Amino acid sequence: MHRLKPLIVSCVLICLGALMLPHGTYAASAPVTQVSIGLTQQSFTVLDNATMRFTIAINENGKPITPQDNIELDVVLSKRIATRQAFRDITEENVVPEPLDGVRLNTLSITRNSAGRFIVELPTTTKTSATAGLYMNQSGVYPLTFTVYSSNEVRATTTTFIHHFSANDASVLTQQDRLGVLPVVSVTAPPSLSATGAIALSADARALLQKFANVFSGIGQGSLLVLQPDLLNALALSETTEDKLLLDDIRDLLGIHTLSATTQVPYNPSAIAHVGLQELFARQLTAGEDATTALTQKSPSRDAAVLTQPLTTAGATLLRDLGTRQVILTPSAQKSFDAPLDSAVAYLTKLPDGGSLSIYGTDPQYARVMETESLTPLERATRISAELIVQREELSFTAPQAQQRQVLLSSSTGEIMNGAVMRQLFRIINSSPVLTFTSQPGLPFAPSSSQPITLRQSEDTSLEGLKATFTKLLQRIANTSSMLLADDPRIGTWNTLTAYSAAHTATPAQSAAYIDAISSSISDVRTSVSLPKSANFTLSGHNSEIQLQVKNTSATATKVILRYRSAKLTFPQNSQVIELPANSSTNIAVKVVARSNGRFPVYFQLFTPRGNSPLTEELEVTARVSALAGLGLVVSATAIIVLLTWWAHNWRSRRRRALSALVAPE
Repeated sequence: MHRLKPLIVSCVLICLGALMLPHGTYAASAPVTQVSIGLTQQSFTVLDNATMRFTIAINENGKPITPQDNIELDVVLSKRIATRQAFRDITEENVVPEPLDGVRLNTLSITRNSAGRFIVELPTTTKTSATAGLYMNQSGVYPLTFTVYSSNEVRATTTTFIHHFSANDASVLTQQDRLGVLPVVSVTAPPSLSATGAIALSADARALLQKFANVFSGIGQGSLLVLQPDLLNALALSETTEDKLLLDDIRDLLGIHTLSATTQVPYNPSAIAHVGLQELFARQLTAGEDATTALTQKSPSRDAAVLTQPLTTAGATLLRDLGTRQVILTPSAQKSFDAPLDSAVAYLTKLPDGGSLSIYGTDPQYARVMETESLTPLERATRISAELIVQREELSFTAPQAQQRQVLLSSSTGEIMNGAVMRQLFRIINSSPVLTFTSQPGLPFAPSSSQPITLRQSEDTSLEGLKATFTKLLQRIANTSSMLLADDPRIGTWNTLTAYSAAHTATPAQSAAYIDAISSSISDVRTSVSLPKSANFTLSGHNSEIQLQVKNTSATATKVILRYRSAKLTFPQNSQVIELPANSSTNIAVKVVARSNGRFPVYFQLFTPRGNSPLTEELEVTARVSALAGLGLVVSATAIIVLLTWWAHNWRSRRRRALSALVAPE
């Protein structure tokens, strides 16, 4: 190994800039074979005069390259990076960094492991006079470029980053000097409820939960976590041993996480507030909290809410009213802003009623790197860690404070996109002297931004179509539920399916299936009761009864209201609440009072006990009041009265004649 002259290094870098190709592969001309280079392991934090170790895969047409005299590896150390913009110029704009030092190695002299990868050890030095090590005398992030030459022709190159940390800086480092990193993770999926009301965890949802358990298992690192209660419930109800073990693993892990309270299934609060379903949101939030606490023995907190959709003033007001003080917006929720939010800044938004809410954003740049599939997990974790350190240096210069700084980190939607990236990131940050994960994540309540943030006023209309359906459906559910016994499981199923249809993770087909299932089930209940198709009644007296048969074809008892009316009859009761046994026909006695004689119509109809919602068409029957029966009673009564009057009159006449005979003179 020997040191390259600065002029040679500069020339090499100029050539690299001109020959750069996408995905870290370069070529001076179209080669017969394709050569690639990538790092599978590397040192990241480098102390003074330490030796860096790298495992490098150099492949030719997908297979490990055979070392030869004419195949060499250049390692060029560039000057430390001072700003995030300079960092992005290198990673995104392919700006060639200015060289500082370098070495050239022949592949024949490099040790290889059993997989054919090259093990490169590079000593470092803080002295300019040293000849054996790469020169670094300041703490900071340095680019390190590896270039493969074949017969002095550039065949492939890649750039990584290292963090040099000097002993002088280590001696004065305090906990407040370390940049806190708060991972924000959201584990959500489509609802686990089928249209029939059965609960079953989908394969995709199970994979998400398993990925979460795998990423955080054994690392002692937590996050601000959104964990869909519906998924936990589905795990708990599963009969498979694998699911029970997975739930146990998740329970064990939750001790190191801060759980954010969330609805039973994910809702978009801005869309919910726009269509006036705040009460539904509040009920589902309470249900989600209760389910999480019961299943994990850990109570979630309403203090901080994590959103993946843009937030409107209506949505912010809803969250504030339910106890939320801080809202974290993932990059997908920041699309309504002109520019991304600074992940190290707390913003303040004013609400229409004069209240306020703190707003935080996870960094879109880190999310993009996290999701860049063209980079290996190690490369992505290294780039994020390196830029975090550069960001820390910017923060320390621009706004020094005694309080520890914190940066929020997530994917675009908060989902764990790649478990290997997360574990590599945890490993690097946990070993960094200037970065730290927050063991119990917490956000400052005092906003640090000098400018308040304005949320958009335009309302989220994504649920408007569903709201029109809800208006009719919720009333129909309430009315029909009054027909059933209080413990009938259909009542809970209807309400749950309705609530789940508004979940932002539910697919349009899933929401439609929920609504159709509710409508069909309600129709089954309502059409199970019926009146006879026709009937005629003869009333033999002034006060009488009509016997009406009401049928219930359902498998459960049902309650209904029977209403009746007639122009010629009066009823002591205008209606009756009746309970119909399952699968039966029931005779109902309706008391009536005849007002006149003759034939005339009587009308009957069934309604729900609540809401007076009609269940059947109005049934018209004919009632006949017999005049003969009524007249006989009158004639009999009159005859008795006449007879009694005649007898009394006759008796008085005979008595007077008898008295007169006694007192007459002889």
